[in-house]
Amino acid sequence: MGIYLNFNNVQGDVTEKEHTGWIEVLDAQWSTSRSIRSAVGASTNRESSSAYVSEFTITKYVDKSSHELTTSAMTGAAVKNVEVDFTRTNQEGELTFRKIVMTDVIISSLVNSGHNQDRPTETLSFNFTQIAVTDTTEDDAGTPVNNKTVTFDLGLSKVT
Repeated sequence: MGIYLNFNNVQGDVTEKEHTGWIEVLDAQWSTSRSIRSAVGASTNRESSSAYVSEFTITKYVDKSSHELTTSAMTGAAVKNVEVDFTRTNQEGELTFRKIVMTDVIISSLVNSGHNQDRPTETLSFNFTQIAVTDTTEDDAGTPVNNKTVTFDLGLSKVT
């Protein structure tokens, strides 16, 4: 499985044919949650808040993309779209089974980490105004057959 990042066409080290020049990601995480209030003895009358969507955080090796990403983090410049593809191998090569597209992205945090035995890494957090998640399924032969997308607009606090 591979995870690849396209940040405003900043060049990374990936050589996989569908993601050439993208940035290799070691770890990616984000979450969504909501507060739910349930009165004692009245579990059928629950109340929930709007969805909370966290920033999207990735960890990657320090590589040729690092300078441009650091510059973007320091200037706070917004980027129109950032893509993250999660892939797995099938008969044809790598298939993107989950694509995440964030809109109006600003790097809110960049943390560098190095250890004397390991290659240095950096962890970046992306703040965005909208996130779209597309999941792709395969049939028994491994052919992609179905895409389902959900898009959440943080400004409107709803699925669009």
